[in-house]
Amino acid sequence: MPLQRKSRVDISQRARDRGALAAIVNARRQELGLSQVELADLAGVSPTFVHNLEAGRTQVGLDRLLAVLETVGLHLQVEREARREVTVGAAIARQFGLEADGESSHERNS
Repeated sequence: MPLQRKSRVDISQRARDRGALAAIVNARRQELGLSQVELADLAGVSPTFVHNLEAGRTQVGLDRLLAVLETVGLHLQVEREARREVTVGAAIARQFGLEADGESSHERNS
């Protein structure tokens, strides 16, 4: 098996350059001593996917991303940002039983 080149750039610099998720996955894979090909095989994804993920590409499938994270013992957590409001459209609100922005519960139940 060929030796992998070790990055001379620390993880914080890689996080700034490629995005935090990419840098975290890359660092964890290296910590576990896995090559990109080995990780791809264990996670059931292509080596190209692992490469693209670690390169910070933004077009990654959530199912494959979650498989890679699970394989290396990481999980994805979504948190609501307190300072940002989200507008809920009427169709989505009805689907989830929520109140649409600008719509009262009386209007929704009519």
